[in-house]
Amino acid sequence: MKTRILSLQFAFFLRDIVARPDIEFGSLNSEMLNIFDAMPQIIPIPPELPPEVPVIILSSEKKDYSCNISRSRIDFILQRTSDQKSNNDILKDFNAKVSGITKAILSKQEVIRFGMVARYFYQDNSALQTLRKKFFTSAVDGAEELSLRFNKISESHGYKINDIHEINATEAITNGVSEKGIYIQRDINNIPISGKHFSYETLLKLSQKFAPRISESEIEALVK
Repeated sequence: MKTRILSLQFAFFLRDIVARPDIEFGSLNSEMLNIFDAMPQIIPIPPELPPEVPVIILSSEKKDYSCNISRSRIDFILQRTSDQKSNNDILKDFNAKVSGITKAILSKQEVIRFGMVARYFYQDNSALQTLRKKFFTSAVDGAEELSLRFNKISESHGYKINDIHEINATEAITNGVSEKGIYIQRDINNIPISGKHFSYETLLKLSQKFAPRISESEIEALVK
């Protein structure tokens, strides 16, 4: 598999600090049809610590899905655990579950910001040359490391949307074997608007609109 999803993440940033996430989101697993079937971790975080520190970690027995719940945000995460499924099948399943967890969270708390993050590895024995040809000039000839970061801002549903790209020539361990390649992270998120929060319909439309940007074809187009 030349292009592999490493992980997918959808973050919900809450309008208010939740004093007791264990109570407020206690039914989240059942509302997600019990996909987090491993023993949950409850972490007794002192209230003086930053509110984004997780206090509850839900996970599946297969270690593919997890959910970090803090007093100010919730992160729904998929980690690739095998190569049995294609990237497209993984993304399709993830997007379907995002729809469900979005409905569950917004029924309990108002959300002012979302974040959609995809991390991919593109196998390429000539990663440095590929990035140099695609993004750089001859000024970087002979470089042993190459990386870049850029943000493309657009507008949708009244929000400014960041689309942050991070691309690095690197090595990864795949099934115990070291491979040369390109690490690509794409982070899509909105700039919050004071006094405004998402409706379920708006957030669902935004996630559906921008989900194609983290597809295999979009990621490969960045480096091919």
